[in-house]
Amino acid sequence: MLSTARVALPANVEVRLKSASEFVDNVMEFAREDLIGFRRPLAATFAFTAPIVFATVYHATSVAPLIQVIIAYFTLAGAGLYFVGREQWPQLVEQYHARALEKRKAAADLKCGFGEAAFLNLERAPRFFEYANGVLAIADAGDFRTLFFSISNEPDDPRWIPYVEGEMNRRVWRWLRLPISREVVKFSAEGSKHAQFGETPQIDSIDAWEAINTALGEPMDGAIIHRPFAEVVDMIERMV
Repeated sequence: MLSTARVALPANVEVRLKSASEFVDNVMEFAREDLIGFRRPLAATFAFTAPIVFATVYHATSVAPLIQVIIAYFTLAGAGLYFVGREQWPQLVEQYHARALEKRKAAADLKCGFGEAAFLNLERAPRFFEYANGVLAIADAGDFRTLFFSISNEPDDPRWIPYVEGEMNRRVWRWLRLPISREVVKFSAEGSKHAQFGETPQIDSIDAWEAINTALGEPMDGAIIHRPFAEVVDMIERMV
């Protein structure tokens, strides 16, 4: 049976959200910080070598040759940054938009000031279906309802490591979800383990994934599907 309650945000989660909400929401400022922060090899090379080159020229000649070297050096560096940056700019813009979206969600979660703690006592074993970017976890939520988890294989998803280690087959799940972004920021599995069903089925094709998603009503991660657990599992197994 699934139960939920509002709780205060843990200190570490609040700190992370505050950090994300302070992101500079300006693409040119983000690009400038990207260069100043030496995240680009060419920019870092220029920043470290320029003082050495200028000092060597100054001590070996005089001010006039130094000025010529500075102009030439900045011209070459600028041209290099332009041609390299032209290819990397789309990637930089994509990173910016992802960070900007994260900022808006973090600010909204902070404004709410609470998290949604959930407790699920699993009377029968959950079922798992692996796909390219992670795993679907289907669990009986009681009252003819089914819990739907889409667990990313990224390390920042707290459910991924427990799944890989076989801990999600335990009888009690606890997790904490943010109210606006719906991100799961904490997860634990406790109690004895259910008997396993053998090898985990694989969702190998995009078509199968889309068919499953459509058949289930395109649920988001953490959604409650108002269908019996056995019916949902049977439906997915027929489409895999």
